Amino acid sequence: MGLEGKVVLVTGSSKGLGRAIILQLAAQGADVVINYSRDGAAADDVRKAAEAHGVRALTVQADVSRVEGIQGLYDAAVTEFGRVDVVVANAGMEKVNVPVSDVTEEDFDLLFRVNTKGPFFVLREAARWIADNGRIITISSNTTTVPQVGVGLYGTSKVATGYLVRVMALELGSRGITVNTVVPGPIDGAGIFTDPANDEYKQSLIATVPIGRLGTPQDVAAVTAFLASDDASLITGQQIVVDGGMH
Repeated sequence: MGLEGKVVLVTGSSKGLGRAIILQLAAQGADVVINYSRDGAAADDVRKAAEAHGVRALTVQADVSRVEGIQGLYDAAVTEFGRVDVVVANAGMEKVNVPVSDVTEEDFDLLFRVNTKGPFFVLREAARWIADNGRIITISSNTTTVPQVGVGLYGTSKVATGYLVRVMALELGSRGITVNTVVPGPIDGAGIFTDPANDEYKQSLIATVPIGRLGTPQDVAAVTAFLASDDASLITGQQIVVDGGMH
C-alpha cells in the first residue's frame, strides 16, 4: 500500500486521530500537510515525526470550520507541493452526555460549524483541487449509526457529511476519485478519552463492545491508509465502521 509520490492533506492533524493518520501515511511514503488550529508545538512534533520517515511535511495553521481558513489550507498545500492526492477530513468536535432538552443554540451553532459546515467545504475544495485518481476520506462517528442517549446534537452534526460522501462519489467517479467514510466507535486516547474524568464513561462503553475494548487511533489510521491506497480503487461511496462490533 505504498503512497510514495503522493501528497496527503489531513485536517485537525496535530493530535489524536489526525496525528495517527498523518504518521501512518507518512510511513507509507506520502508527503503530508499537517493542519492545526491552535497548538503549533504539537503540530511541529508531528512534522518532525513524519519527516523521520524520509518524507516532506508542511504545517499549516487554519481554522477549517471557516471557508477562508479552508481555502488558505489548500493554497498553502498546492504552493508547497504542487498537488494534492489524498484529503482526509478529520477535524471535528465531540459533545456527549447532553440530553437534547439541554442543548443550547450556542452548542448547536458551534457543533454544526465545526462538524457539518467545515467538512462540507473541505470536501468542496477537495473536489476542486484534488488530482485525478485521488482519494477523499471523511472521519465520522458511530453515533450516526447507533442511537445513543446524550449524543443527539453530536450525532446529528456528523450525519450530513455521510450523505455528501455518497453524492460526491457519483460526481467524481469519472475522474477515478474515490470518496469514502471511516466510522469509528469510541477511541481510547483521542477526543474526550484523553481526559481521565471520563474514565467511568469509557468503562461503561467497553461493556457494549463485542471485541472487548475501545478502538485506538492506530485502528482508525490503518483503515484510512487502506482507503487511501491503490488497493481501494474500486471502493467508493461507502462507510467502513471501525467500532469492534458496537454497530
